[in-house]
Amino acid sequence: MIDPTDWLDTPKSIVLAVLRALWWLAWDVWVQTVGWSIGWCVLRVLSLGRYPVERLGGVDEAATGTSVVVEAVGLAVLAAGIWWLAGAWP
Repeated sequence: MIDPTDWLDTPKSIVLAVLRALWWLAWDVWVQTVGWSIGWCVLRVLSLGRYPVERLGGVDEAATGTSVVVEAVGLAVLAAGIWWLAGAWP
């Protein structure tokens, strides 16, 4: 006999796979693209063009430590800008 709960396992696993793919895409776009771009610009201005040595689109060429620092700075600057513009500074 077929258990009715088995009917829901396949659609649930498909939905879960789609959600995981969307999570990966969101992470790739927001953290790597937006965070890297903003952080790269800010750090280039602050270091007078010396850091990071990778080009603007070179997130894939950067070392792990460099990419983490640049992306964290970019996301922090983005968050600070949003808070400042919203007038909701903590």
